[in-house]
Amino acid sequence: MYNCLKCHSEVIKYKYKGVIFDLCKTCGCVVISKDNFEKLARNIDTDCKIIDLFDINPVVVKNEIRSCPYCAESMEQVYCDGVLIDRCKKCNILTFDNEELSKYFAVFSSKNTDILNNIDFLKKYCSDVNEKILKEKNIPMKIQGREVEKIVPFMSGWGILSIVVLLAIFSILLCITLIGLVLGIPLGILCFILLSGFTVLKPQEAVIYTMFGKYYGTLRTAGFWWVNPFAKANFGTISLKARTLDNGKQKINDVMGNPIEVGIMVTWEVKDTAKAIFNVDNYNSFLSAQCDSALRNIVRLYPYDAPDDSNRQSLKDDSAEISEKLKERIQESVSAAGLNIIDARITHLAYSSEIAAAMLQRQQANAIIDAKRAIVDGAVSMVEMALEKLSRNKNIILDDKTKASMVNNLLVILCGNKESQPVIRNDYMG
Repeated sequence: MYNCLKCHSEVIKYKYKGVIFDLCKTCGCVVISKDNFEKLARNIDTDCKIIDLFDINPVVVKNEIRSCPYCAESMEQVYCDGVLIDRCKKCNILTFDNEELSKYFAVFSSKNTDILNNIDFLKKYCSDVNEKILKEKNIPMKIQGREVEKIVPFMSGWGILSIVVLLAIFSILLCITLIGLVLGIPLGILCFILLSGFTVLKPQEAVIYTMFGKYYGTLRTAGFWWVNPFAKANFGTISLKARTLDNGKQKINDVMGNPIEVGIMVTWEVKDTAKAIFNVDNYNSFLSAQCDSALRNIVRLYPYDAPDDSNRQSLKDDSAEISEKLKERIQESVSAAGLNIIDARITHLAYSSEIAAAMLQRQQANAIIDAKRAIVDGAVSMVEMALEKLSRNKNIILDDKTKASMVNNLLVILCGNKESQPVIRNDYMG
């Protein structure tokens, strides 16, 4: 690799969403090829009008002329809507200084997606980032709780049980004699205190203990155990099994404003019991609310359906990719509650009842158009093949008028919805 053209620091290869470019780790200078630059623009907004920076006339500036890092020839500078960009036509590369990349895309793109969604990238490598862009991002929430799960001190219940039994026998023997009554009663009380520390835990369960109002620890290991009897399990047993959440169907508007019904199934588990209990009031309700919010935010970014030639993601055709983004969004929201999202999938997707009939008619019309287009393409190829074969036959001579009549008749027969009916002309009847 080469050194940065601006600060001469180390340059690394940076890859994001299939886009590859060179990036300075110090000043954030970006060197990107023309192909990758256009791919980056399409990732941000599939409908954007890309300005060809290689067709713009260069400008004369007082700044020092930079050399291309690949061919070492002098680079040209172009000015585009407040952004000054270096280019090399020989290598088809563009160079953006620290803030120029974000400035350029802010000129024409109102949708801040993909690379502009990378908060860390913007904060680390772009010093002049639009504050509005950062405020609109889904920054993970901060919760007041600071508890983190830790293992509670515990011992084998069988070992402590044998000690309690021996102490109980010894206490009874002491209580028989009046002399040992002073020691026997305290030992008996101690046995009762020790007995309150026993607990039995099933597999995939956990118990949280608090002592004198503070978090003491979590017991996760299945079996028969003894825990400090002064520690109390006030929150019951917490299940560590994988569970599913079905919030039912929701009516949400897609990016085109069409109301659609969407349902998701989320598979989740409790990862950090301390966060789940102390950071939120009810982690089940918290998860349900965050799933609703994430679903609405994701669905509003995509259309229900998109034309095949648009190369645009849609809820109907790209449900797997969108479900993965939905999973990531939910995970960001519930991490503060100590929950782990195993899977999130769209289980129901349909137009809302008020527009379902109209959308069905549109889909049927599109299907009819596609079918007609295939029929016409096939009919034209068959007519061409027929004319070509007839023209190779020397015994048949076709003039232009006959060919036109034949083309007309064949297209009517091949493209018609009904079978052709023979017509008998009077001049052939004897």
